Amino acid sequence: MPRTPAREKLLDAAGRLILGSGWQRLRVSHVAVEAGVSRQSAYNEFGSKEALGEALVMREFERHLDGLTEQLLDRREDVGLAVEEAVLYTFRSASANPVLKAVLTSARTGLVMGELAEVVRNREVPPLPQAITAVTALVARHRPDLDPFSVRLAIDMVLRVTVSYLVTPEGSHEDAAARIALMATRVLGLPVR
Repeated sequence: MPRTPAREKLLDAAGRLILGSGWQRLRVSHVAVEAGVSRQSAYNEFGSKEALGEALVMREFERHLDGLTEQLLDRREDVGLAVEEAVLYTFRSASANPVLKAVLTSARTGLVMGELAEVVRNREVPPLPQAITAVTALVARHRPDLDPFSVRLAIDMVLRVTVSYLVTPEGSHEDAAARIALMATRVLGLPVR
């Protein structure tokens, strides 16, 4: 669905309310009031609370995926550095955007958006497999010299381990990103820098 100013206002309002009160307490009517639109306009835009929640999660996930893609493309010649910067980007984004952090970690930590994450997991294509597929295709286009199976395996591992570090941090973000990059380069059979 196209991003209209009204839709963005509603999604922003939903994010604020979910962070404040949790998904279970969220009502589309509350979102409408917070966004300054009529309840009917909110329902016309999304149809249901679940559709609103899915749209919010997917917007945050797609924004993050766009930024992640930029990090990878800017450094595509040095895979280790590209992975390290992409992981650091994820850590910084999650720190700066509580909705994104909740989306990335809620299934494991029971944060206020845990029930919302369940709504998204029930989608035909959940966000994590969607991200793995998108990043795999990106790498295949820009680094055809790498083995496709190893690329998919490395991307799956990088994304899952990054989420694990978000849930249970250990050491600095820089150290974690360097370790994840090292794992990825080894899976890909590339020289370690």
